Amino acid sequence: MNNANTVQILFGAEGIKRVYEDSLREGSLDIVCLASDYQSVLGDSFDRDYAPRLRAQVKTREILADIPGNKAGDKVRLLPLGKSSESDMLISKNKVVLISYGKLSPLVVVITDSELVNGFQNQFNALWAGLE
Repeated sequence: MNNANTVQILFGAEGIKRVYEDSLREGSLDIVCLASDYQSVLGDSFDRDYAPRLRAQVKTREILADIPGNKAGDKVRLLPLGKSSESDMLISKNKVVLISYGKLSPLVVVITDSELVNGFQNQFNALWAGLE
């Protein structure tokens, strides 16, 4: 993917899998994972292929939906949800990835515009601090 100051949209499960694979090359990621039904779009590939490699290769801070099965920890904070949201967000040093698991049209928005990336990083940091 282009690393210039751009916004790109990728459609479908293959686009989502592609950005997840790309994220494994990041040194660290801040993650907001609110999706609970991602398997309906990705099947078992996220849990089987991606998640184990993410844990082994990338330093993360994660904000997860406060739902049964998710647990807070040193690198995990829980966010109470007002509305369900089948979405994820990955924030790295130079990129933000917004993922929608909408069943009719799953998609990914990849943002490399430095001003937007900085804004998302600031928002994540504020949210992280507020969930202590």
